[in-house]
Amino acid sequence: MKRGGVTFKLFAITASFFMLFYAIVLLGQLLFFERFYQNQRLAGLEKKLQSFSEQYASNHWDEPRITREIGQFISQNKAQLAILNPEGKVKYDNFFRIVIRDDKGASIKISLMPLSASDQQKELLAAHLQRGDRVQVEAEFEKDDQDKDLIYAHVIKKAGMKDIGSTATSEEPLRQISGVITDTLLPSPNLWNLRQGLLFFAIRESFPLLTNEQRADLQSGKMIEQEWMESITGVRNFIAVQPVMRDGKVSELLFSITSLQQISEAYGALRLFYVYIGVGGIVLILLLSLIFSKFVTKPLLTLNKFALRMAKLDFSAKSPIRSNDEFGSLSHSLNSLSESLDHTLKELHQANEQLRADMEEKQRMEQRQKEFVSNASHELKTPLSIVKGFAEGLRDGISESKRERYLEVILDETEKMEELVKDMLELTKLESKTIKLKKSRFMVSELIEDIVDKLSHHLNEKGLKVVHMAAGEHPIYADQSKIEQVLFNILVNAIRHAVPGSEITIRIDSDGERLRVAIDNEGENIPEDQLDDIWERFYRAERSRNRKTGGMGLGLAIVKHILELHESRYGVTNTEKGVSFYFML
Repeated sequence: MKRGGVTFKLFAITASFFMLFYAIVLLGQLLFFERFYQNQRLAGLEKKLQSFSEQYASNHWDEPRITREIGQFISQNKAQLAILNPEGKVKYDNFFRIVIRDDKGASIKISLMPLSASDQQKELLAAHLQRGDRVQVEAEFEKDDQDKDLIYAHVIKKAGMKDIGSTATSEEPLRQISGVITDTLLPSPNLWNLRQGLLFFAIRESFPLLTNEQRADLQSGKMIEQEWMESITGVRNFIAVQPVMRDGKVSELLFSITSLQQISEAYGALRLFYVYIGVGGIVLILLLSLIFSKFVTKPLLTLNKFALRMAKLDFSAKSPIRSNDEFGSLSHSLNSLSESLDHTLKELHQANEQLRADMEEKQRMEQRQKEFVSNASHELKTPLSIVKGFAEGLRDGISESKRERYLEVILDETEKMEELVKDMLELTKLESKTIKLKKSRFMVSELIEDIVDKLSHHLNEKGLKVVHMAAGEHPIYADQSKIEQVLFNILVNAIRHAVPGSEITIRIDSDGERLRVAIDNEGENIPEDQLDDIWERFYRAERSRNRKTGGMGLGLAIVKHILELHESRYGVTNTEKGVSFYFML
């Protein structure tokens, strides 16, 4: 790594930047994290407690709803909650309790708040208290509780089980109550901890409270906040007392407690952790900065070598970088530039060849247009001349015996011109690809029989016989009228070029889902170099264009376009006796 190179510069800048950033983060964590976390924790708890107070004051919740809401508050905020009367007596504490019916038939609710020690929790959960169990409870009554409908259990006894709890946790005399459990709401192991017991002791130490200033704050609806250290364990806690206002008076107090000791312990461990991670972080930053600088500059150095070869007109080299980033994009651009420069002459040559081909195609198109005009003029010239000659004869007043013959000739030639114009219009439509096929299912053999019947006069004139063979024929899905025109034109062409007295063979074979139709006649072969030309308009094998021995040269062109519209494979081949036309549908 050269001192003045880009790799060294990038390494120095990256390492310095991350070292500065890392130092700022460490100092911020060490100096401000504990205070920040504690403020955020307590501010969130205060907002939730105020929101709970507003909902509690505005809604008339029944006892099940109150206990459910208290349980949800405890679970979401990791803080204990109890609802007290203005004198500090518990109305609703945590939602874990049992209800028993004593021997006198009275229903008594028994809070499980005092049974919060870890060993007592295990004993309580192991007892599997359920409805119908008979238990004996040593419980503590509040001094001013006249109704005695909520008591605090210190010991629960169940036959066959170890006693749950201890009387040593009570500062007041205990009473014994026996009865049958009618309802239970017990915690699962993950919903109960030592914080439950701290709530009980915190309430006892905080009431009767308070200074006159605190009482005044409560009466005005303000929350009281203070730190409280549990006297036995010395654990720091945060207590918040939120008054519930109804009709401008304090009706209840929301008493919440959360631990601050966990924050201090976590922060102490975090400080020690930062001492160890500091050294490791510096080493890691240096190592990663070196790897990062090498990783970034490696493709740059590779591209520099590639560019130097291009500067020496060596376009054979290719950049090996294929990443999906800016380096990859630059590599791709340089490769493209190299290829462009290397192939410029070849592309110019190809462009010249393409231009020459386009010019030749243009000339062919112009030649076809000229041939079309010439062919159309030729096809129309003869019948027009005949019509004109015979029309002049009628005008000159020919004898009555020839008049009928002249009219027949004029009508015959007019029909031929009309047929030619119709074929030209049909061919123009087909070539424009604007015709929409009207497809349906039909049998080809039935269509062939109708066409043969229509052409029976032409067949009899030359003494021709049609042989029809079908194997595995099935209905096809096509435009029936267009396929009829295809078969008609091919058969007319076969009749025109067949040897008198011969046979025309029509074969229909199944080729999977398609049908293959072949029409063979006996006659002269088509020159091999003209097999592709017969599908062009106005093509006739007789170059003399004798109208007696050939058609107008549009029939097979129409056949070609109809079959292409059907996406059919078609063709023509020479056979030993003549010519075979075929197509597949």
